[in-house]
Amino acid sequence: MIEKTQLQEIDELERNAIGLPSFTAKQMSGFLDTMVSSLSTQYHQYLKHHWVVEGPEHRDLHVFFEESYVETQRHLDAIAERMTTLGAVPTASMLAQAAKSLLEPEPEGVFPIRAMLKSDLENEQALISFVGETIGNASELKDYGTETLLKRVLMEREERAHEIDHYLGHDSLSRKLIDDAL
Repeated sequence: MIEKTQLQEIDELERNAIGLPSFTAKQMSGFLDTMVSSLSTQYHQYLKHHWVVEGPEHRDLHVFFEESYVETQRHLDAIAERMTTLGAVPTASMLAQAAKSLLEPEPEGVFPIRAMLKSDLENEQALISFVGETIGNASELKDYGTETLLKRVLMEREERAHEIDHYLGHDSLSRKLIDDAL
């Protein structure tokens, strides 16, 4: 049997190499860990939607969901790595992440595409709000590295929400809207 020696507890903070005060690193790590857990939830939801999407726009949505989970995984990784820069250990187990996530995981099964997109948009809006609050906290605590990272993440999450909103928009080529316009 291999001996497993734990080098750092999940809630333990080691000295950070960037010189941030331990109070700042601890505070920011807590916010970032919630973000890691929430992004993990959203990653799995996008992945599921990528797998199960059907209908006339299957190809476009299949690609969109793939881009969404790839971007979300990139954000998740960057934020988790920022946590290690701060001297913290990101939550990694799926059960622990589910408990810390701001987002409610979607139930198993397949739902109408509009319902899946609405759920994705609601999640993106929650993430955008939390990222914005965390940017404010980073600025107040003078953690400018985290602030800069999160501003990039915020802009990309906002663009993702905007794209989802377009998918949920009215079809301007639909017969009813054309007839109403005439």
